[in-house]
Amino acid sequence: MNVVSRFFVLSLWVLLIIPTAANSQPATAAQSSIQCGYHFTRKDAPDKAPRKYLNMRLDYTDGVSMFYDLFTYERDSLWVLAFDENGKTKNQKEYDKILSLPRPRLGDITITNFKKTEITQIYYQGPITVRATSEMSVPDWELSDESCTIEGFNCKKATADYLGRNWTVWYTEDVPLPAGPWMLWGAPGLIVSAHDSEDIFSFRLIWTDQLDNNGRIAFIDSHYPIKSIRKNGGSSHYVLSLKEAEQMCTRLRTDAAYFMEMTDARTSSELLDKMQNNMKYIPLIPDAYWKGK
Repeated sequence: MNVVSRFFVLSLWVLLIIPTAANSQPATAAQSSIQCGYHFTRKDAPDKAPRKYLNMRLDYTDGVSMFYDLFTYERDSLWVLAFDENGKTKNQKEYDKILSLPRPRLGDITITNFKKTEITQIYYQGPITVRATSEMSVPDWELSDESCTIEGFNCKKATADYLGRNWTVWYTEDVPLPAGPWMLWGAPGLIVSAHDSEDIFSFRLIWTDQLDNNGRIAFIDSHYPIKSIRKNGGSSHYVLSLKEAEQMCTRLRTDAAYFMEMTDARTSSELLDKMQNNMKYIPLIPDAYWKGK
């Protein structure tokens, strides 16, 4: 564990266990703030090399966490400066900055509200965004005595069948928060590492620090309204159930004809075929999970 992380973890423990002068009660985990950097890898097909997303962030403050790609946040920040309310370019310089952001970027965002016991999943596919909010379902973690050290943290192992996949996670009680990347949560400490049994997805903590911006969660959340908005030219925002959102996004990412239809786009049959051949995607929640639900 580096010096910054070690100092931060000590500070977090002090915040959690030392009574405050105002009420002489221990501060709770919901009152602490933390930012974590993660690497996320995913395969578009079982036989393909994984895509690597190396700038994932987990912000946690006041009982709410958000898992997102840093470059998505930067894109959204620049978007406000680059475009007017009608979607027309108003600042070419800021628009050029959007085009220069590194790839791959992950547009999907997960916001977990521990106080409201709900998870909001936001999906981003071209000009289409989708928002889905659902009640939090606690993974039935089976705790193990196995332990290891990851990035300087003392970690313990847990497994669970959750949202259609078998997950193995390593969590640390050094950071006593129930948060984790994506929709993984509810372990006895921060989830440091996770992978599914098919090795299609993996998450790994790289660093921790004090949260540098308490307003970032609200800022990003505000970009995705709680009501559906259908615009001309294919730019649309949908508010759906989690099942509907997952199914819609999977289809947008695997069915070229459907994507073109939903975005009001046109192209030749030849280009459509090329597009279809390149559309490979495996959802974190498998399609089979939704059968009968």
